[in-house]
Amino acid sequence: MALSEPYPLAFLNDRLKPVSDCIPELLRFEEQSGSGNGQDWTAQLAPPLWQFSLTLGPRSWEQAREINAKIFALGTMRSFLFADGSYKPASGDIPGSGVTVGAIGADRITLSLAGLPAGYRLTAGDRLQITYSGGRYYFGMFAESGTANGSGATGQIAVEPALPLPIAAGATVSLGRPLIRARVPQGNFVPFRDVPGRLSTGASLTLIQKL
Repeated sequence: MALSEPYPLAFLNDRLKPVSDCIPELLRFEEQSGSGNGQDWTAQLAPPLWQFSLTLGPRSWEQAREINAKIFALGTMRSFLFADGSYKPASGDIPGSGVTVGAIGADRITLSLAGLPAGYRLTAGDRLQITYSGGRYYFGMFAESGTANGSGATGQIAVEPALPLPIAAGATVSLGRPLIRARVPQGNFVPFRDVPGRLSTGASLTLIQKL
């Protein structure tokens, strides 16, 4: 069966469990310069990208070989949808599907939300995903906390990285299982080792966001 890119969660992501650990990191592509009087300048050369480093837990050789084969088939540029299975919002509650962007700050590093349960609390470190422009994925993290009022709306809350220009008020926001579009660059996958009569072990991979 032919698959369209990005490959769906069922292709690879849902087969990665159990994951021993998952480490997120925001990679920045910046150039810095300075002068003799102590002034410094920073220029962003490209948008930041998220990176997730995963250590995969032991599993049967059949499951291990399937994961190995699927990652080999991806190559270095094909992408798939990834959701960190270990993640939950700090509150422990997952709001419904009606959460949207209320307004975006002029600098595009703050936004308000609408459609939350009254009193719902967002905590710095909670994640969000916004789908835009016909299937592109913004994946971000709240840099400060905020609480929804009785109408389910929040004030402006800082997020990182900055919101892309095509995202506008009314866009749907996912808080429970935020997705990114990811690829596995060359050299960033250590395959499972098969040991006769035992579980397959030793696999790890690093995913890089594909915008």
